[in-house]
Amino acid sequence: MKNILLINCSKRKKNTYNLLLQAQENLKTHDFSTEIINLHDYKINFCIGCECCILKGYCILNDDVNILMEKLKKCDGFIIGTPVYLNNMSGILKAFIDRTCVWFHRSDIAGKPSFLIINTQGSGAKNTLKSIEESLRQWGVFSCGHALRIGSKIHSKPLTSDELSTFMNIVCNKTEYTPSFKDVSYFSVQKALAMNIFSLDKAFWIENNWNELYFYPNSKINMFKKFYGQFLYSMISKNLIKAKSNKNAISN
Repeated sequence: MKNILLINCSKRKKNTYNLLLQAQENLKTHDFSTEIINLHDYKINFCIGCECCILKGYCILNDDVNILMEKLKKCDGFIIGTPVYLNNMSGILKAFIDRTCVWFHRSDIAGKPSFLIINTQGSGAKNTLKSIEESLRQWGVFSCGHALRIGSKIHSKPLTSDELSTFMNIVCNKTEYTPSFKDVSYFSVQKALAMNIFSLDKAFWIENNWNELYFYPNSKINMFKKFYGQFLYSMISKNLIKAKSNKNAISN
């Protein structure tokens, strides 16, 4: 049985939480195991930008973020639900994403299917969706759909199984994820940085054989995107090598 993690990013258990409950009921009817967690039940300190996670492989802050990251690693797919605060995601979700900085370099959840639920009382849903998708793209997860709702209409327009169908099919390996050109762009940039900047990143990418790929495993990518990705990777790598060479020449 596939396990889905549903993450409530609102302090209140009202509209966003009720949308997650609707998603949970749909998932249960399709024989998924589910768990709903509330980010506000966990201690999440703000990232201090020390880069210890990137350079040394561990975080110096002592809180519950590792617990949350382990939950994401162990699930087969996840759903994030957030209200719109000032035209963007809730503060606690942003704080958590900041703390996962290491996943922007060495992602333990790359290729994991995701689904987003955005709840607003008026506007800002599309901007919030775009902002979160940008972060998830750098995690390397597969964006398998979203649901945008106005709080006053969540009962008259409940979340449906049809909206979750792509997400459920990819979780169950019934269909492959097809990355967009933007997905391929992010992958190519991250691969170039990994292979040319940080030794820990390079070792991680080689260990997972991602350095030999055009995109993360279990995805379907056509020849045009492969060519585009390889061209972008080669161009960025060339510039990084040149910059490193110039820096060494100046220091000598």
